[in-house]
Amino acid sequence: MFEWEDDFDQYVLNRGWRYAREGAIQYITKKGSRIEAVVRGSEYYRVQIVYDGHSIEEAHCTCPYAAGGNRCKHMAAVLYEVDQNRDKTYHDVETDTDTKAGSANEYEMLSIEEMIRGADRKLLEEILIDFAQRDDKTESNIRAMLARNSKVSDIGALEKEIDNIFDLYSDRGGFIDYYNAMEFSRDLIMYLENRTAGMIDDGMYLDAFRLTIYAYVKLGNCDIDDDGEIEEISGSCYQLWQKIVTRCSVDEKEKIRNWFIEHSEDGTVIDYMEDTLQDFLKYELASDDELKEEMVYLDRLIEDSKGSNNCQTVYTSHYGYSIEAIELKVLLMKKLGMSDEEIDAFRRQHLSFRSVRKYFMKKAQDEGDLDEEVKILNESKALDAGDPYMLHSYSQRLIELYHERKEYDLEKAERKEDFLSYQMSTVDDFKEYRNLCTEEEWRQERENLIQSRVAPESRCELFAEERMLPELYSCIMTQTDRIALFNKYGFLLADDYAELVLAEYREYVSNVAENARNRATYDILTRYLKRMQQYPGGNELVRRLCMQWISQYPTRKVMVEELNKVMRGVTGVSHLQDDDVAFFLSRLEK
Repeated sequence: MFEWEDDFDQYVLNRGWRYAREGAIQYITKKGSRIEAVVRGSEYYRVQIVYDGHSIEEAHCTCPYAAGGNRCKHMAAVLYEVDQNRDKTYHDVETDTDTKAGSANEYEMLSIEEMIRGADRKLLEEILIDFAQRDDKTESNIRAMLARNSKVSDIGALEKEIDNIFDLYSDRGGFIDYYNAMEFSRDLIMYLENRTAGMIDDGMYLDAFRLTIYAYVKLGNCDIDDDGEIEEISGSCYQLWQKIVTRCSVDEKEKIRNWFIEHSEDGTVIDYMEDTLQDFLKYELASDDELKEEMVYLDRLIEDSKGSNNCQTVYTSHYGYSIEAIELKVLLMKKLGMSDEEIDAFRRQHLSFRSVRKYFMKKAQDEGDLDEEVKILNESKALDAGDPYMLHSYSQRLIELYHERKEYDLEKAERKEDFLSYQMSTVDDFKEYRNLCTEEEWRQERENLIQSRVAPESRCELFAEERMLPELYSCIMTQTDRIALFNKYGFLLADDYAELVLAEYREYVSNVAENARNRATYDILTRYLKRMQQYPGGNELVRRLCMQWISQYPTRKVMVEELNKVMRGVTGVSHLQDDDVAFFLSRLEK
């Protein structure tokens, strides 16, 4: 077809070739320069490839790996299939005019959902059985999806299915590598969720628990190239255990608790997976008295945090490795059945904590209570007065709210306060405040705003915005790196300060010329000479400099050639830096 393999990593090509060879491509069609296919992997993925006869223009696949913009094994499998069957005439939807084929086309263009819903049940059963028999992974997926409706209660048989999932994704030594870990995690989680859902619905709580624990312990003793998969599977198991213990009987819950007591620290699983078992025992299986005792400990941490914007944190594996004590206490209060009103009253006692204020701001925003949100934002400004970034974030939200409520005086005051206090405010912030002022107000305000900038570069930017040219020139001349600033603002000063700006450039290029010994330095020199030629009087100055250096450095042949080009008038704005050109043009437009 065309050379395409260089677009793929080698390991992807290897797996794509295997997929093609094993018959993973379920459906393939060509539509002009577009190839469309369905490829069987851990799920069924839709592949679309557009090519121009020489290269791939577009390639899409619905698999997770391709979602990040990668070229995946399913795409490679399709291209291998096309390459291996070059003589085969694939069905071409755009060019087929045969009546019978046209009828088939109409059917093929239905969505897959429409085709399945309209199909005969017996045919669907045959298709499903055929797919299940093609390879072990597909059979495992089908088993997992059908598990919820199955009444199988032989735990040994179910554990064997979990063994099969591990075996499918591991090598002979039992190692699950990086490339298989993601699909392994997805398949195992899907199997556990589907299987235990049916068990929980049927009241088979201990069976559901035994099955999840079997998978968890097996995971805790396998060799896997982990990139978050262990945490993902552990989190899923934790949530399933939560469902089980909230529905099972007291006696069943006690049996589950005893298992955790016995195995949460005995090496049944690797140490960091023990943390999840210990968390579950501590927070999900605790008695009310034990939860209250834990809350006393959290209260001490909360009390010790008074006077700070952030509450002390607690380590947990499930609720976050660094969860604030106050947020963990809220979770325990919910477990003890306390009402939302009681919990909010507790939170309001601790508005000094940033996380609490963030909660109430979001709640007010969700409920459309703008008065409450404004109130908390202003309280937050007082409490976080020492944090310029947080103050800026609060002010930006207040500005939005004041503008939305058409409270323009408050918006103007907030914009001014924000600009004066936040050094990273932009020219756009400056202009937005200017738009709210009268001309008289602005004449009184702008100097104060500009001088509030600590960085000279920021002051220069604002002087330029206001066309305060004497102030801009004076500000530049106080800086060590004046050339960089003249590169940015020189053309704005060209009418009134051309001679002074050229004097700065003359000194700079003279130093460059004295030390120029290679092509890169010559390029810098000629670029600056061409820039100087854009100023009034610049052409004559550049001509004199070029003549001086040609006579001064006659042995530097490349340099002499470049200088002669400059004198012959090879100039133009196109040699300027893009940001300089854009700035200069914007000034001209005004």
